[in-house]
Amino acid sequence: MLLIRFCGCLLIALLPTGLLAAGNMLTGARAAGMANATVAVYDFWGISHNQAGMAGLEYPSAAFYAENRFMVQEMSLAAVACILPAAKGNVGLSLTYFGNHLYGEGKAGLAYARAFGEKLSAGMQLNYLFVSIGDGYGSTGAVAAELGIIIEVLPNMQVGAHIFNPTRALLTRYEHLHADERIATVVRTGLSYSFSGNVMISIEAEKDIRHPPVARFGLEYAITQGVMVRTGLSTNPMHNTFGFGLHTGQWQIDIASSYHYLLGYSPQAGIVYTFR
Repeated sequence: MLLIRFCGCLLIALLPTGLLAAGNMLTGARAAGMANATVAVYDFWGISHNQAGMAGLEYPSAAFYAENRFMVQEMSLAAVACILPAAKGNVGLSLTYFGNHLYGEGKAGLAYARAFGEKLSAGMQLNYLFVSIGDGYGSTGAVAAELGIIIEVLPNMQVGAHIFNPTRALLTRYEHLHADERIATVVRTGLSYSFSGNVMISIEAEKDIRHPPVARFGLEYAITQGVMVRTGLSTNPMHNTFGFGLHTGQWQIDIASSYHYLLGYSPQAGIVYTFR
């Protein structure tokens, strides 16, 4: 029964929001609580969503993130990352892995982001993406880039855009089939707006060239200083999300979960430490 459930989860998880040959692994529990509608948000995990979002960090930071898709151990995802302010911009390193020894996907990235004045930030990242299949099937990998910008168009309103793998990097070639398997190109665009510093809403649209568009909506509310609650909604497939955040001193602790109407809950948790 567990094997049947795992196979069913894998098939659905590898649809529009999935990972197979995509490499665009979204991380961060704050973003997860807002249905990952954070392409126009300044945040540490911009290193995964839109590298321009890294530009707002002023101090060195390190983070860890974990996700368990549909409560199936074999579908766990983990990520570690660090961001270091440099003379002209911020530099980030990240490593993300999904799966286990039988099937796994990974992403190692080197990112750079810089603010151009007070209203414009831009970032880019170079990734090595790899897929491994156990029992002697082997592994393969490819190099892919991603680019993003965030612009403040009105006070407290930001617009963001991001493209992952604009060159459709080649993952592998099947000579006997005269066919190529390429990593998909994914485009995201959206906006965020903050109300009086306590409430932020964020909406975005994502288009994987292989699938129908995905719409996302996120909301974050600060109950009091350093304590946040979050919720969100995404389509194709439909997910509801919710989360909680605690920011105290040098620590940022976030927990979240998404809910798929057929497969159930996917809990997420993350921690960010800032060196001051």
